[in-house]
Amino acid sequence: TFEEINPKETKTIRYFSSSCSVVFTDIFPNWYIVFRELEPRILESTAGEPNRFVAPYNSPNTWKRSANASNERFDLYNPMTPKERLDNYGIQDLGVAPIPIIPTPLHVAVYKPSSTLNVLNGQWVIVREPVFQTAVDFLREKLKIRESNDIPTGRYIVFHKKNIQFPSHQKQLQLNESYELLVNPATQSITITASHAAGAFYAVQSLLSLTDHAGNIPETDITDGPRYNYRGLMIDVARNFHGKETIMRHIDAMAMYKLNKLHLHLTDDEGWRLEIPGLPELTEIGGKRCHDPTETMCLQSYLGSGPNPVAPGSGFYTVEDYKDILRYAVARHVEVLPEIDMPGHGHAAIKAMHARFLKLAETEPKEAVRYLLQDLHDESEYASVQSFKDGAINPCITSTYVFITKIIDTLLEIHKDISPLKIFHYGGDEVPSNAWTESQMCTEFNVKKINKTLKQIFVETVADIAASYNLDIAAWEDGLMKEEKPFPKKNFPQKNIYVYAWNNLQSLQQAKRAYTFANNGYKVILTPATNLYLDHPYEPDPTERGLIWATRFISTKKVYQMMPENIYAIDEYDINGQLIPQCLATFQDKECPTLLIKQNIEGIQGSLFGELIRASWIMDYMVYPRMIALAERAWHEATWENITNKTNRDIQLEKDWVNFANTLGYKELARLDTLGILYRIPPPGAEIVRGNTIKASVEFPGLEVQISIDGGSVWTTVPPEGTRIRWKNQIQLRTKSADGNRYSRIVHLGKRTANK
Repeated sequence: TFEEINPKETKTIRYFSSSCSVVFTDIFPNWYIVFRELEPRILESTAGEPNRFVAPYNSPNTWKRSANASNERFDLYNPMTPKERLDNYGIQDLGVAPIPIIPTPLHVAVYKPSSTLNVLNGQWVIVREPVFQTAVDFLREKLKIRESNDIPTGRYIVFHKKNIQFPSHQKQLQLNESYELLVNPATQSITITASHAAGAFYAVQSLLSLTDHAGNIPETDITDGPRYNYRGLMIDVARNFHGKETIMRHIDAMAMYKLNKLHLHLTDDEGWRLEIPGLPELTEIGGKRCHDPTETMCLQSYLGSGPNPVAPGSGFYTVEDYKDILRYAVARHVEVLPEIDMPGHGHAAIKAMHARFLKLAETEPKEAVRYLLQDLHDESEYASVQSFKDGAINPCITSTYVFITKIIDTLLEIHKDISPLKIFHYGGDEVPSNAWTESQMCTEFNVKKINKTLKQIFVETVADIAASYNLDIAAWEDGLMKEEKPFPKKNFPQKNIYVYAWNNLQSLQQAKRAYTFANNGYKVILTPATNLYLDHPYEPDPTERGLIWATRFISTKKVYQMMPENIYAIDEYDINGQLIPQCLATFQDKECPTLLIKQNIEGIQGSLFGELIRASWIMDYMVYPRMIALAERAWHEATWENITNKTNRDIQLEKDWVNFANTLGYKELARLDTLGILYRIPPPGAEIVRGNTIKASVEFPGLEVQISIDGGSVWTTVPPEGTRIRWKNQIQLRTKSADGNRYSRIVHLGKRTANK
């Protein structure tokens, strides 16, 4: 029972949780009150962003998992002070962007910034080339240059279809995406050579990267190609929905940085986001969240979506919306990979198909059970990682596979004339261990299949269905394994099975999974949570957004440090900041197997799960600029990746990072501004030296640092050499975006007595 709260009366309600809360985004917005038949009302103080109703995390007891040094969960992390940020991120300001193109090209024979041509004088033409028409159209639109059927004597851009020859000392990489780019001021010509359309398109992206705002392009001779075939970004639109316009904007950024796979997480416990003709309940109920404890009209309100069926808790792509995304992606050489997550994470689908069953049970009983995803008499008690007690699709009933066949049929039909589907990604992750234990259907089923787990039976059946459509399959790693061992690949009819390796926590001895799968013949996409989960905070600070289950923070530099062929060295600290012992020779074969079949590493992917992504600007903040570092590692193999000695490797890494960080600050962030992307602006580092001089720095040199000594009324620029001030109160500092229109969060330096 609840006590009455009278007008103007205050009641304190204590809420206990078994988990810690150390980041302000742990507290969801849009709390609401409902009573009987009355309409729900959101508590005004909790409405919307940015969680102003949450009290500040302003002491170790609030920002640490445990502040007790004797506790096994003792947390070493603290929010960075301005001085610590200065020490950690304060790097040499080179004054320019030293890298002409990101991702870094494979081979640059000539690059002369002192010798340029200009393509914006109104006299240039693009020589028409039907084989590469997508690239021609894209370049024409960007530079506003007309097409021509003939090659003039000068001032032209010409495309040639030809195989690319790499220098003998370079690797023969993904040739269908390789290109040559020759910018010749002497002949006033630009020549692009590629064997396939994708290579020509990436040459255009490199050309645009070289072009300054006035149209000047330096003399250049580049031969380039990617290290990996798969260079991906995963966006979860199931937990919180984002419309097609948002997705298209990210496709633009992906294309700019030569990422080529967009993995759309379309379904999960909290939402189903794609229209399936013939099964309207999937989106009418599974694509909608509201106040409905019975979940017969909509799903319950999850993740701060409130009691009303509005975005981002509610929403879905119509077939035409999804086709628009496909067309937009194809024009930018991005392949869309839809994921339908099952058998775990199936709550939305289960509830939708149960509602369909209830609607048809009396009038069409046979049709009612056709797509049912649960054993109605299953009394199993379980809870998923996200605490769902009814989110596991039953693998023991025929209707489950009728449903899956229907979904595959629909996906194939939607994709066929735009971007034919090649892979069925069925998710497969985080299946609760006690699911189906009390299902009579599964008890009977197990009599026949006693030597296999129900999950394995499910996977093999899905694989057989996919194979009948000539589709490969893909899944998160734990969807294809039992007790740390991959299912035998020989059990599957597909030649290629793609494993998304995500759980690399060395403290739990799970870092070995990726290489174990690769060594067993699976194609592996690396998306290690400690380095490439873009839903984690940038800093170990309670005011930074993000999940913290895998690691306390993932900076842009941490993404940049990704080493696909040295996976054990990318995660140096555990979740509490304790140093993790690196793999030792004495147990290497058991816990740290060597990567024996390097060609089975298909590529890498940044992953953005959407529990906390309630707006497009939040998505921008979490993805960028980390995605640029992801693109660099997916396309370009750094020399330091192959240095075994950590000290020597770190020295070379730091040199490269200085160049990369300067290029972000002096060039690339401004390019994101032109796309309308609201990337995270890093707060500055600073300290007071010699009593009254402020020394400041920023993670990406080239961004302007500003200071205020009057509470934010007046802001002035801090020059590289520092600035002398006279002050009495607290000093405020912030960083300005590349286009000057936005600012970082404000950081504070205390009074003079606090900084001696």
